[in-house]
Amino acid sequence: MPVAFYDTPDIQAALGRYDFGPVFLAVREAARLSQHQLAELTGLAQSTVSKIESGARGARDIEHVVRIANTLRIPAHLLGFGADPGSLKDGAGEVSWMQRRDFLTVALGITMGSAEIARLSEILPTPADPSRRRRIGVADAQAIEHMTEQLRSTIYETGGGLMHLTALSYLHAVQDCDDAECTDQVRQRVDLATADLAWIAGWAAWDAEQHDQAKELWGVALTRARRAEAHPRSTDLMIGVLLDSAYQALAAAQRSVNAKDRQRQAVAASRLVDLGSHVAATNQHAASASAQADLHASRAWCYGLLGESGKCQDSLSQEAAAFATIEPNTVPPWARHVTEAEIASHGAHAFALLARTQPSAAPRAIEHLDAVVNSDDLTYRRTRAFHLPDLSANYLRVGEIETGIRVGQEALSAVDELSSRHARARLQIVADAAKPFIETSEELAALCAKVDAAVHEWM
Repeated sequence: MPVAFYDTPDIQAALGRYDFGPVFLAVREAARLSQHQLAELTGLAQSTVSKIESGARGARDIEHVVRIANTLRIPAHLLGFGADPGSLKDGAGEVSWMQRRDFLTVALGITMGSAEIARLSEILPTPADPSRRRRIGVADAQAIEHMTEQLRSTIYETGGGLMHLTALSYLHAVQDCDDAECTDQVRQRVDLATADLAWIAGWAAWDAEQHDQAKELWGVALTRARRAEAHPRSTDLMIGVLLDSAYQALAAAQRSVNAKDRQRQAVAASRLVDLGSHVAATNQHAASASAQADLHASRAWCYGLLGESGKCQDSLSQEAAAFATIEPNTVPPWARHVTEAEIASHGAHAFALLARTQPSAAPRAIEHLDAVVNSDDLTYRRTRAFHLPDLSANYLRVGEIETGIRVGQEALSAVDELSSRHARARLQIVADAAKPFIETSEELAALCAKVDAAVHEWM
């Protein structure tokens, strides 16, 4: 295409709306292509090209959008993608990313930083088995659901560790279902179950500090969940994946020593939460009260990290209100572990994030964190290990050095019981909070040395 082809206002406006009709017409005129030739180049049917050009249909499928963009060399920023995950904007002259026709394209642009689609065969450690099952049924869907539930329970309890390799092997096995024959109902159920499996595999990879792999697996989960959008649980699953992607961005922001980078990651996380809200409002099936509660909790975390105390507390109140409306039979399988104690842990984490930028919030963070780590009702011991470093850090920040040291030692012991590199990395919070006081206490210096060893230890 000519160098300035995509610089014309009409073409840019069409791409901003994801309206490829005018783009196809202009491309064919400039390159002297027939509809059939353009169809061959983009991998679409000629009838599809014709319908897109006439406005009868849009390019809604994410794989089609990516293939078109790559084939026609469309500049990434014209489709809402920037050079980094936080560059998507709502500024004047740009189409609102919340109104895009395919939210998945935007979600993957934020989480993956590119317009490439993660393909399962590229993630798995071994090539797919060429033998395929001829026909699958309800029992196959149930088998995937059951092993995912067991995998999730283990990972949430003890951490991702090496379990992400087990999850990948499970995904490798379920590929046999892709080309099998089945009813539409079974296909929806299998697609959703596979999406859930890819989701927890991504979570395990993230907990093992395999961040790029986690993003790719969550891309697979979103794509599979979209294929299963007629399934009543698809909305909740998409929201869950987006919120885990948001938390990944928040975790990266917490580690960054660069204020600008922290802000960028926090904004990216907030946008992913917004995308989750958009899914809840527009998908075929309504989001459950459980998913709505998770949305409010994630938004509270974003506000906490951004130092917006009032909005943070408002979101926590909204989470509590949504949680109070939950009916047990509407809770998706992946959220059945959420209890009042786990909800309280969400609030504790929000105040811990707030205390990082607002020292005056530290006493309240201590109050909430202390209640969580001493609760007998937590579903998973990993929850306690997750919050102990924050509790230790906040005690140190308010000058209660001895208590901070004691809790820090508890954090070391709790993390050592897990197979989680992410949990070990969180111990750095203690060392950072100890820096102003380390020369005043030999015991604190010894604790920091142990923390440093644990953070950098390979499991």
